[in-house]
Amino acid sequence: MEYILLDTCIVMHILRNNDYSKKCKETLKSFSENPYIILSVVTKAELESLCKQQNWGEPRKKSLSLIFGDATFIDIENADENLIDAYTNIDAYSKRKGNDKFGNILNDSAKTMHKNDLWIAATAFTLNIPLLTTDGDFDHLNGTMINVMKVI
Repeated sequence: MEYILLDTCIVMHILRNNDYSKKCKETLKSFSENPYIILSVVTKAELESLCKQQNWGEPRKKSLSLIFGDATFIDIENADENLIDAYTNIDAYSKRKGNDKFGNILNDSAKTMHKNDLWIAATAFTLNIPLLTTDGDFDHLNGTMINVMKVI
């Protein structure tokens, strides 16, 4: 069984149950027949906030509960120095103020990352597992800090 971290956008697409949802599920299947789903507690908070803000109906809430039930959550812990170090290093690297895991500085201009995305990337880095996403927020980290798998 292989572990994979899902970005919030992947869960949102899966919940929509449309053609793009199918593409996300197919990408997961191509990664592993039975992937072990990891979610950051940040993703859980983002999704629960969206649920409340958008007043989701019972079917979508039930689907979200099923996804949550099948996932393992990684909390942000004050005592988890590895996670905190990963956050710090990814943030510094993204701002061209630190090195990637190979000692290189970001070749492009500095990238501004949202704080929740930093925690999600730090989780993938700390666990040394790929991150599945649909957006470009993590592109500059692919192959330098983490393995980013993208559904296009």
